[in-house]
Amino acid sequence: MRKFLAKYKLSRRRKLLILALLLLWGVWRYGYPLWVERQDNLKELKHSLKILPAAVSNDRVLVLSPHCDDETLACGGYISKAVQHGAEVRVVLVTNGDGFRYAAQRMFKEIRVKPKDFKALAAKRQAESIAALSSLGLPARNITFLGYPDGGTADMWLRFWDEQQLFTSPYTRANHNPYPNSMQPGSPYCGRSIIDNLKKIISSYKPTMLFCPHPNDNHSDHWALYCFTLAALYELNMLDDIKLNLYLVHRGDWPVPQGLHAQVPLCPPAGLTHLGTRWRTFPLDAKLAEEKKKAVMQYRSQIAVYRRFMTSFIRCSELFGLPAPGRLVTISENKIRIDGKIEDWNKMPVAMLDPAQDQGKVEVFRGGDLTKVYAARDDRRLYVRLDFWQRMSKSVESRLYLHLLTGGKVGPPRIYSFRPGRITLGAKYKAAGQYLEIAIPLPEQLKVEGIILGAESRWRNYSLDKTGWALLRTEDKSSQEDSKAAPADKPVQDQAPSGLNLK
Repeated sequence: MRKFLAKYKLSRRRKLLILALLLLWGVWRYGYPLWVERQDNLKELKHSLKILPAAVSNDRVLVLSPHCDDETLACGGYISKAVQHGAEVRVVLVTNGDGFRYAAQRMFKEIRVKPKDFKALAAKRQAESIAALSSLGLPARNITFLGYPDGGTADMWLRFWDEQQLFTSPYTRANHNPYPNSMQPGSPYCGRSIIDNLKKIISSYKPTMLFCPHPNDNHSDHWALYCFTLAALYELNMLDDIKLNLYLVHRGDWPVPQGLHAQVPLCPPAGLTHLGTRWRTFPLDAKLAEEKKKAVMQYRSQIAVYRRFMTSFIRCSELFGLPAPGRLVTISENKIRIDGKIEDWNKMPVAMLDPAQDQGKVEVFRGGDLTKVYAARDDRRLYVRLDFWQRMSKSVESRLYLHLLTGGKVGPPRIYSFRPGRITLGAKYKAAGQYLEIAIPLPEQLKVEGIILGAESRWRNYSLDKTGWALLRTEDKSSQEDSKAAPADKPVQDQAPSGLNLK
């Protein structure tokens, strides 16, 4: 910008005018959508939700938390009531929040924070979780720390899968768990290690109620924990045996209104209201809300940094979602042609939905705003269709993230990148208008039982939009082709989305 202004030797008045116009453009493109999002979220406060029943004495509740504080923000009231009713409750904290640089800088009053300082921050956050949960009636013996790297679990899901290539935390500089009070000290930083830890916990504890993050949570550690939870349940063959409840912590300008509003209910963000999650509310009376407030205030390291956000979860209710059922449609060979025409997809159910205009960056690149994902398979190929809000931009790259389910195991990550005019090895694709059709060969030597998939649009090195994640299992071909499903051109809010396959 400075070079542009210098090149044309504009007067000071014209320079100020150009800067003012650019500022107005920025406010219109980014500030206005944020204001609209806030107004839409406020409207959701008027809607009533079904009530999630409290746990009873014969329940075993398992809460999986990405960081030290999420369990209390999202489930503090439910945990307290479950303990009061005599239910057994266990909380598992996957990371210690040891990558929060600003909190470490504030804690140690230093700009350059050392690895030992991040580990000290982790110890403090662990102590805060123990204090918070103790105030809710949960003893320290019911709290398990896994010690994985803060800000690294998504990379472990997408790239660092096994011990052949480990993730190294940019904060602690560790690639193995350095915390002696963890469930498995020294465990390698890779995706397979997280799955094995979760499998061990779930199989031994046998929970009747399991709480984990929502797949559309914006924080990478949150949606990654959802994926790891699905993977562990699938490998244990327990997908249909456990009641899975989803909670949300990070989603744009949410919760609304921000700050302490103890008499206001917690309602889902407008963009996620019609995506298939069956939202439930858990009411908190005045006494229970006060107990949760005391627990939240135990996180002094976090309150000191963003008190307004933390106190936004002290409400008269908590919010949980039940995932929608999902399936991977089986079709006859050559039913779908990769030709840019969508008629082949008619009567196919939507595999996953994503709200339109849910990211500020897509206001500029509207051809990168993902809205729907379809998925089907035959004996040789996996077919995926990505739908965008408007005609696809030639400068936008589309990515498909895929894990194959074979032999009762979750396979390593597969990443496919697509851009008009570029050849992608191993996959055939065709972009036309606002649709992208993809065909990916399935390994002949493996029996594919399903997939876990997500999608993303990118411009250069910047992420524009991401979908959530869905686990889709293969069903019988004849029942699939004879079933009636929503047509491909039905409005987004009326589509039946797919997530976890439940009875």
